Amino acid sequence: MGLFDDLPSAKRPAEEAAAPPDAPRSPKRARAATPPPPPPPPADDDARAAPVDPASALARLAAHVAKPSKFARAASLAATLMRSGALERRHGKALHALLAAAMHPSPRRACDDPGTRLEYRRLFDAAEACARDGVLNAKHAARLDVWLIHTRLVNDVHVDDSFAFAAALKAIAKRVDALPEYEEPPPGPGDAADEIEIEIDDDPSSRPPGVSAEELRALRRAARDAEHRADLERWHLLDDARAALLDGLDAAVAKYRVAWAQTAVEMLADAVHERSRRFSPEQRERVRAAWNDVRARRAERKAGGGGGGKKGEAVTSFDKARAEYAKRAVSARGGVGGEGTRDGRGENAANAF
Repeated sequence: MGLFDDLPSAKRPAEEAAAPPDAPRSPKRARAATPPPPPPPPADDDARAAPVDPASALARLAAHVAKPSKFARAASLAATLMRSGALERRHGKALHALLAAAMHPSPRRACDDPGTRLEYRRLFDAAEACARDGVLNAKHAARLDVWLIHTRLVNDVHVDDSFAFAAALKAIAKRVDALPEYEEPPPGPGDAADEIEIEIDDDPSSRPPGVSAEELRALRRAARDAEHRADLERWHLLDDARAALLDGLDAAVAKYRVAWAQTAVEMLADAVHERSRRFSPEQRERVRAAWNDVRARRAERKAGGGGGGKKGEAVTSFDKARAEYAKRAVSARGGVGGEGTRDGRGENAANAF
């Protein structure tokens, strides 16, 4: 018998180690070994999150873009929705309503606030992409084209980059050049030119079956009125485009205080003034006022005043080069000058060789 034969074994008995799975365990060990229960399944399909409806989303965003305090966030969400590809032709009316709310109460809102010009540009760039995809009908796309004058061209006039500024003024001049000659608005119902009676043949055989002469006259009058409304709408759309381009002219004239912008502003003012017959009589007064303002500043600039409203402002590099070139008596081409040059390299010098 050994010394440690009476001591208990440190190992569990075999039957204890192989206890059945349902054997009771300590509460602490049971909690650690039990896996968490699976989440309960949804009661039905309605419990799952439904996809966002683009029409309702556009309606909610339209209510927010009209508020200046919420415009930036709402415009960003609207641009993301437009670029997602979820909009279809049936969403065109809701999209147009959102864009109209963004331009309320005046399209000048898009370019008056420096803090939101970039958001307006992104919003209407996305809207233009939707128009190319066919989301907007022809009527709404034509209105969008006018709004883009403010959100793109007029906003670009406010940049501090000379190349982008010159490109914006060139685009404005191009749009002005494409305008037709101004015409008065078409006469409306009740005007003398619109009171011509619609002639209807009394012979029943000349009319559709079952349609009386009075009914046919009413149908033709309704068609004439619809055509008149379309003509009037086109006229107002063109007039709004004229006003938007003049907003761009005014913004450019306000930039005349900057030396590098002066030459481009003068060229735009001259181009618009030469085409003033493309504007209404009231708009021509606006063109004339802008042109006179630029002409007065140009005279001051040539006199050495700078033309920006402050004495002592430097003239542009273009004016400096022009003034220097006018005083030169030596050929700027280095020996290819004419008889009047004083450098000895004119035609006489050439003949000597």
